[in-house]
Amino acid sequence: MKCPRCGLIVTDEVPRCLGCGFTLEDLDRKIGKVPERLGLVNDFARILSNEAKASLESHLETFRQARGGEIVLVTASLTSPAKPSEYVFWLFNRWEVGGAGHEGLMLLLAMKERRIESEVGYGWEDIASDVETGAILDEYVVPLLKEEKIDQALAAAVDRLTALFKAEPMPGG
Repeated sequence: MKCPRCGLIVTDEVPRCLGCGFTLEDLDRKIGKVPERLGLVNDFARILSNEAKASLESHLETFRQARGGEIVLVTASLTSPAKPSEYVFWLFNRWEVGGAGHEGLMLLLAMKERRIESEVGYGWEDIASDVETGAILDEYVVPLLKEEKIDQALAAAVDRLTALFKAEPMPGG
């Protein structure tokens, strides 16, 4: 995965960024306690309707069973003192999204910062990069967020991202 500070590669084998010296422990000290993972949909900001949350959870679980790996959605009221790009990187790694092979993606909607971020695990980077998933968010999700259609925006994100990963052979498959 790319270092959230300078963009160089940071992995389990290379835990300290060779460009800027960044480590996950830096974010542990900055952010503090890791929130408990509640499932594939983690609505910590409490912004999703019950119907949207159930629909998203079902869609993501169906995807996980059919394709392997996982896509995890998180909403946060605030990511400070970390930037949203740091927070999604930290949480992805601390929750071990996609297991040991990092075959997963995390989508973070940070409400106060008004940012939506994605983090692609290195097990899926041969399918899509953070840049590619970010482009999907910019094109299909951000316009809905600007209209404050949060349920629809996150549904569009999940639809587009699962379609992207369904269209490509999965690693090892």
